[in-house]
Amino acid sequence: MSPDWATTITTVGGVAAALIGVVAGSLLTSRSERTHWARDKQIAACSAIVAESTRIQLALRRAWKLGDPVDWVPWNVALGTIWLVGSPAVVDAAARVDEVFWDCSDQFIRQVAPDEQSWGEARDRMETARLHFINTARLHIDPQRSRLTQVPVSRPPQPRLAGPEPEGAGAPDAA
Repeated sequence: MSPDWATTITTVGGVAAALIGVVAGSLLTSRSERTHWARDKQIAACSAIVAESTRIQLALRRAWKLGDPVDWVPWNVALGTIWLVGSPAVVDAAARVDEVFWDCSDQFIRQVAPDEQSWGEARDRMETARLHFINTARLHIDPQRSRLTQVPVSRPPQPRLAGPEPEGAGAPDAA
């Protein structure tokens, strides 16, 4: 083989390898950008569910106490968005929040809930569903995240009242 052919073959091989590298790099970069874009959209959609579920819970309280109307449009937009970009587990968790709103809302919107205990039970159900959603979303976004035990914008855990313990009272049961 002549030196000119060897040079030509080496040059063509080098150009081909460079092109393959460029194409492979482009594909990997494109895939990485799509993955990053999708993750950002999922985080934004999950954040919207948390924000709107908080807003709806507070709006239901105002509807019951003050007769204010509840604007469901932003909540429905947040649900629609999570349906588009969320994983099945995240979508199911958002659906659970929505189910609790459906179960609880009518008595507060029509202002027929009998007492604060009714609100407390509904609030606890809403906050439990929101906490489940938050933990499901955190796990989907980053599996290394630990579970939370309290939702944002919720009633703080009730402190134990100070004072003398009744006779015979010891440490609380660990149940």
